[in-house]
Amino acid sequence: MVELVHVPLLNVEASAGHGALAEMEAKSAQFGFDEKWLRRLTASKASSLSIIAVHGDSMEPTLHDGDEVMVDLGDGQSRLRDGIYVLRMDDMLSVKRIALEPQGKRASVLSDNPAYPSWRGLEKRTLNIVGRVLWFGRAL
Repeated sequence: MVELVHVPLLNVEASAGHGALAEMEAKSAQFGFDEKWLRRLTASKASSLSIIAVHGDSMEPTLHDGDEVMVDLGDGQSRLRDGIYVLRMDDMLSVKRIALEPQGKRASVLSDNPAYPSWRGLEKRTLNIVGRVLWFGRAL
């Protein structure tokens, strides 16, 4: 029997552009994922997972405007490694790629779309990581 884990879709967007205000984080719906499949993605509890919409095109071709991403809130600053993350910058949420420098004390915050800026050589401790992006969904 398939056991479903319900992950809330929050009424909030992470900008793949210049930043989106994180005003409301109310649940608007939920997605059901097979528990075994989800455990292959993360060891985090379901309560640490949420799904939010991407707004903007700074992460194209990887993520598109309107995509929905699953964010693991339990996989952030303390376990930081290369990957795509949701970051809080002031009161804005942004989705960006993070690449650690070889020494491990600095990181680059990157836009996949070369038309947008990236920030290189930032101290890791200055980044406000909300969580790691594990999965995305897109309408055809």
